[in-house]
Amino acid sequence: MKTSVLSTTRVYFSSISAGVRSLVQACSSILPYLWSATELRKEVTEQYPDPVSSRTPDELPSRTRGLLENDIQRCTGCKECEEVCPVKCIKVENEPGEDPGKTWVAVFDIDHASCIFCGLCVEVCAPQSLIHTREYEGAALALPQLVTSFGRGRVTDEQREKWDIMRRSQEAENL
Repeated sequence: MKTSVLSTTRVYFSSISAGVRSLVQACSSILPYLWSATELRKEVTEQYPDPVSSRTPDELPSRTRGLLENDIQRCTGCKECEEVCPVKCIKVENEPGEDPGKTWVAVFDIDHASCIFCGLCVEVCAPQSLIHTREYEGAALALPQLVTSFGRGRVTDEQREKWDIMRRSQEAENL
């Protein structure tokens, strides 16, 4: 019976000893940070935006995939980007344009909240109107604010009438 009491006592004091050693090691590693001892105190977390090493768009790598932007003047409304997007974050709607062979891109919306910045849409864009900008900060208070619209808007009846008048005058001049 004495051996079991002795072994139990030994295990008890060895676990206390291990706990004290662990406490001393923790204190010896934390105390220099608390008193700013020499060069040991170095912040690991950077504040955002970091005033020292903050990234400007010019400092980003050349192949950075930032927020998407569409040059609506160059866009043909082919919908290739909408079809290739794996998360369907691009919505394109077309209407007949002023010329019979051209389309009017009425709606071109990009939902940056669901975009995964894969770059597939940029790769398939034949007129190269869709690009990744170097802007990477897209914070908003509500999800609908992360939808960017590049479309020209719906064509009004007045606009259609103006186009018809222009088309007729051009046809008259060509005759």
